Amino acid sequence: MLKFLGSYKIWVALAIVTLGTSLAVWRLQPASPAAYYPNGPGEVYLALGDSLAWGARLEKPQTESYPALLEGQIAVVKPIELVNLAVPGETSVSFIRRQLPQALALIDRERQAGRRVSPITLDIGGNDLRNAERGTPEQRYTTIATVQLNLAHILDELRQAAGNRADIAVMTYYNPYGGDPAEENSEAYWVTQLNTAIRSEAEQRGMVVADTYAAFDGGRAYSRTFILIGDIHANRQGHEVIAEQFWLALGYPVN
Repeated sequence: MLKFLGSYKIWVALAIVTLGTSLAVWRLQPASPAAYYPNGPGEVYLALGDSLAWGARLEKPQTESYPALLEGQIAVVKPIELVNLAVPGETSVSFIRRQLPQALALIDRERQAGRRVSPITLDIGGNDLRNAERGTPEQRYTTIATVQLNLAHILDELRQAAGNRADIAVMTYYNPYGGDPAEENSEAYWVTQLNTAIRSEAEQRGMVVADTYAAFDGGRAYSRTFILIGDIHANRQGHEVIAEQFWLALGYPVN
């Protein structure tokens, strides 16, 4: 009897791992994209995310980070106020607990004041993947599936709070490691898996994707990040590229 119970526990554990992996793979299948039509900038631009949006490693993040640069581009079309709530080290889990409530409260306050929040930009999920980089492939698939579920919740909450008049743009992550994404279980492979999840959740909701992966590909990450000194963060040139990708994704007109 005891031997049977031990075998049963092992079987259940294996079943859970198998189911989790299957769900992860299933969740990564892209959904049909919804149409995106830009509403244009409102009175407030809300930047959300991790250390990239915060401007880590930059000398002057208040002016050199991609949200600050994007604000400058938008200001050519219309004066706008930037509110950057990004937090270094943020994961999709901590975002829901900490940054999302702040964002929802800000959107509500601005709406009551008669001010529209648009655009809203977001980068999230990179730290989740980094925290799992020593894990098994199954653990990393599960991490990406968790990011995708959390991102779905985040985007739905932002859309409900901001309404259909807010332009929401999500960033894919660049690959600072090099390598071939077709090589399974390489770092490049996992970055592309994460990006597939991000793109799927954004596009099926009619939210645009700033494709930084392609913009940093082909060895360009070496000149656009601090990777040569062991830091994956984008440098000033990299932030300029990220801001440009958000601008192109949002599709705002130029005066």
